[in-house]
Amino acid sequence: MHESIELKSSRTGRVADAIANTLPPKSAPDWKPQPCGLSREELRRIVRKMLG
Repeated sequence: MHESIELKSSRTGRVADAIANTLPPKSAPDWKPQPCGLSREELRRIVRKMLG
């Protein structure tokens, strides 16, 4: 997901490193969401309502 980027200055490199260090860790490949007790149709309705 992260691509290697050629950096033009050491300051840019430090800024890029700082940004990379603040990103949340990647989740495990076998991660699954907690069940919320809602059906797919109920979730779709909620998303539709949120998106307008």
